[in-house]
Amino acid sequence: MSVAVACGKCGKTIAVMKMLKPLKDVMRQYDGKCPSCGFALSSAEFTLDVEKG
Repeated sequence: MSVAVACGKCGKTIAVMKMLKPLKDVMRQYDGKCPSCGFALSSAEFTLDVEKG
């Protein structure tokens, strides 16, 4: 199973993880902003969508 982290504004996939890690670690790689649209990412405001694959 893998987990995709996507921007809440533009929907662009920011990271795909095979093992869960803290969202802060993912955000740190991109200075807390979406690399596509520059939207400020927040670990406090997120949703989790689960798809059976």
